[in-house]
Amino acid sequence: MNKKLAGAIVILAGAFCLLVSPAPAVAQGNTWVGANLAQMVEAAGWRLGLMRINAAFTLANAGYDSDVYYGYYDEPVPDWTLTAGLPVQVLVPLGKKVVLDFSDTPQYLFYLDTERERAWNNAFQGKIYFALDRVFIQAGGGMSDVRRRHSPELDINVREKRSSLEGLFLWQASKATSFALDYGWTRYGYGDEEYLGSPISGMLDREEHSIDFVTYVQPSSRTRLFLDGQYVAFGFTGGTSSIGDARSYGVYGGLEFIPRVGELAGSTGIRGGFRLGYVRLDISDPLYADGSGFAGSADISVDLTRKTSLRGFFSRGFQFSVYAGATYYMSTSYGAGLAQRLSRKATLSYDISLGRTSYPEEGEIQGVRDRYTAHGLSLRLRLARHLDMALQGTLSRREREAAELPLDRNFFGLSLTYGFSGSGMSSPGGRPGG
Repeated sequence: MNKKLAGAIVILAGAFCLLVSPAPAVAQGNTWVGANLAQMVEAAGWRLGLMRINAAFTLANAGYDSDVYYGYYDEPVPDWTLTAGLPVQVLVPLGKKVVLDFSDTPQYLFYLDTERERAWNNAFQGKIYFALDRVFIQAGGGMSDVRRRHSPELDINVREKRSSLEGLFLWQASKATSFALDYGWTRYGYGDEEYLGSPISGMLDREEHSIDFVTYVQPSSRTRLFLDGQYVAFGFTGGTSSIGDARSYGVYGGLEFIPRVGELAGSTGIRGGFRLGYVRLDISDPLYADGSGFAGSADISVDLTRKTSLRGFFSRGFQFSVYAGATYYMSTSYGAGLAQRLSRKATLSYDISLGRTSYPEEGEIQGVRDRYTAHGLSLRLRLARHLDMALQGTLSRREREAAELPLDRNFFGLSLTYGFSGSGMSSPGGRPGG
């Protein structure tokens, strides 16, 4: 028999076995992360042999934007726009202790008149989990190629290419106490993108290495406390950055509210958590000032009644500046929201968010440069079992120190989700968004 044909038959046979074989029970071990992993696998929308699959079609921000460049040009540039995506997550339990996790999100940005802003985006991530008796191990990596507005400084969409690796080791020392060591590596690249006539890559191309050591204490079934010590090394590769290299050291404390298993969405309770602390940023070049201060994030929702919930959110941290006359800035944002459930299939919500960017006193750019305010109103509708739609409107304003008049940007449109998008799982990770 032809060797190529025999090889193809073997591959097809293996794939067939993978599809039709019943999935083994996913053991959670004796760690809280293992329990979260088991819940994530069981909550998947579809089952196909060994595989657990989440997939959806999403239509985000489909509507009218009053200025797609948010004041970058002298005159507003209005346009009709939408973002179409197809997120897919595939979970493959291998035996009782190991799970593979692959996710991919292809996305298309469409602008009716501003053709140069049309773009294809994609983000891929692969992970492997080992849920052992009192040990949980996670390893993985990802790649993304995304064109969007990446920071408060940028008025325009730019393409960012990102590669990442991660590793996690958690030891459940007792029922209430656990320790985790988390490592991450990320490379950022901006190619030929320019802002105000200068290449972004020269200022922001970099590699980051981060290490977190986290101690968790769970005093009850509804709350988990943690203390996180973090170290991050930044190495700039663009060649023209005024920063050189940098290091940051942070200490954070936090609290996570744990939902009950099978908890009804309408029951009163508290969800979310916070991670707040102190961070110091050391710039290797002695000509530039170091930075330090309060930092962290919080996102907490409280059900006031069975139909009314209140939300508060906060984020503060250092970001590297795209301007040649600056090194870094402190980005701060905060706000609140109120949601009212009108019926089983309709929820009306309002959010207000405020923000600002502030620069160190040394340098060409100093003090508070931008202030932001945004008001958002949305009506979320459950049209069918797996079909959700949101009608939304946002009124945004930015006040820039150098501008005589504030810059306004408004959006009116809708978002749509059909299918199972997959929500991931709660896991350790001292890095923001981890």
